Amino acid sequence: MVKSTPGQKKCAICQDHPADKTNSHIIPNFFLTMVSSVDGSYRRGKELLYTIGDSTTKAHLGSEVLEHEWSDSFDHMSEERIEELKKNAGSEDFIFCSRCERRLGEYLESPWHDHMFKGRKISPETAYFFWVSVLWRISFFEGITLKLPHHFEESLRKRLLGFILAKESKSSVTHLIEKPPFYYKVLYCKDYSKNHPGFVYYEYDKKSNCATLLLGDVVACFAFAPKYSFQKCCFYGLEKAILEAPLNNGTEPEKYLCVNSSAIDNASEPIVHYLQKSRLETDRDNINKMWGLVRKHLLPGLPTHPDNGFIAIVINHLYDEDVKNGERITHEFFVKCFRQGLEEYYKIPFKRSL
Repeated sequence: MVKSTPGQKKCAICQDHPADKTNSHIIPNFFLTMVSSVDGSYRRGKELLYTIGDSTTKAHLGSEVLEHEWSDSFDHMSEERIEELKKNAGSEDFIFCSRCERRLGEYLESPWHDHMFKGRKISPETAYFFWVSVLWRISFFEGITLKLPHHFEESLRKRLLGFILAKESKSSVTHLIEKPPFYYKVLYCKDYSKNHPGFVYYEYDKKSNCATLLLGDVVACFAFAPKYSFQKCCFYGLEKAILEAPLNNGTEPEKYLCVNSSAIDNASEPIVHYLQKSRLETDRDNINKMWGLVRKHLLPGLPTHPDNGFIAIVINHLYDEDVKNGERITHEFFVKCFRQGLEEYYKIPFKRSL
């Protein structure tokens, strides 16, 4: 029996063994490499990935990305910064035990990857529980644009654990599929991310109780009541394709609807617009927070709140097209833009460091 050390969390799946595994991927890594490989190879180690969070945007650089492949996004970087960027933005430490992590890969992720991208056969229940695992992980650990109701989330976790245990004991999983019902549809645009900017985005629609994931070349939509949910699902212009896609329920071979690149493009545009708007709102919040700190510790004579003109100047500097994408997201660049705003709008010759 494996014992946990004091203060150590239990595995989020089995809730029994200590969560001792590092670098666990919330989203299967092959989806991340699909949308972020600098050479279109979909190969691990070639990622240049930006992760937009609640307050910051982070970058991840794969271990095999060469200087000429990152030079368009970053200035000359020190070895220290390169090593910092290699920390995987799509993973977390100490959320799973080694046993559950290994079983996720062996029982679900590898079979589904080989099914979709290598044409190998996969059992209906394996495909079904692969998507159970993906949806549960995103809801449980991300919770930003997709957070399922707790009873749905816990139902997915329990049936995922039940599947893993059944695989080990070679017993039936039928009862885990039947109740409560869980259905999904898949859209597939082969090699979309090789020819277009790819990204990962997901969202839960409370009106239809549908969760939809855009994962590079793949779109997956989930519902817990198929008779009406998919008809009411809203997801950036893909409603018709989702409605036409075949229904999967874990009892028959997984089916998907092939769509052309224009369908994903049409969905991507409003998603990007939404993310840009969300990013600007976050920038405003960060500017106001920085304003409060500067006013409290360095410049007590500043007004209680910054003028909109000042905020506009800082944001314009933050999105200076002459600055490379990777350099715009650093704390140092944010401070520089804030200081420029003080100098230009309030005419404060700011010399002290922020």
